[in-house]
Amino acid sequence: MTHVALAFEVPGGWLEEKDATIMTVMQTLMGGGGSFSSGGPGKGMHSRLYLRVLNKYHSVHSFSAFSNVYDNSGLFGIYLTTPSDFVAKAVDVAISELIAIATPGEVTEVELKRAKNSTISSVLMNLESRVIVAEDIGRQLLTYGCRKPIDYFLQCMDDMTVDDIMAFARKLLSSKPTMASCGDVDKVPAYDYVCKRLR
Repeated sequence: MTHVALAFEVPGGWLEEKDATIMTVMQTLMGGGGSFSSGGPGKGMHSRLYLRVLNKYHSVHSFSAFSNVYDNSGLFGIYLTTPSDFVAKAVDVAISELIAIATPGEVTEVELKRAKNSTISSVLMNLESRVIVAEDIGRQLLTYGCRKPIDYFLQCMDDMTVDDIMAFARKLLSSKPTMASCGDVDKVPAYDYVCKRLR
């Protein structure tokens, strides 16, 4: 098996609240998962990567969007696992999916609405846990010097448009990617090839 992560820096992190919120929704929009997911609520069965990749390429074992946000930086990317003889195609598909969300007309209003609703639901369910609320209070105090009400972040998500997603994706793709791989890596495409495909 070959594992590949293709990621981009998100400058600003939580200090750039709008971008951090867009990135969170974009991760839900792209989604993905494992090829052996049993489905059901919250499994991402309607996400772009599930419908456009996992349902189409049966050699792919997992294919997921990921994001990590820190105070003044963050990462957004795709992580995939596949047999080594399919890894070149899988990396090419990952690049195509990243380019697609930066392309006008590729992301629909229905997809974005579903991703926003799913993200809002996840945030609200997480905030039912006292442990997560305590962690959220601590992080916000350290980052902003105060705790912003949940309605503030929900409004940011509600105001988000397809154009916001596209502009954010274009900004990501204009920077140099970071790529890491492990396992049977002989057939992983060269970094220079990946950079040229993203131009």
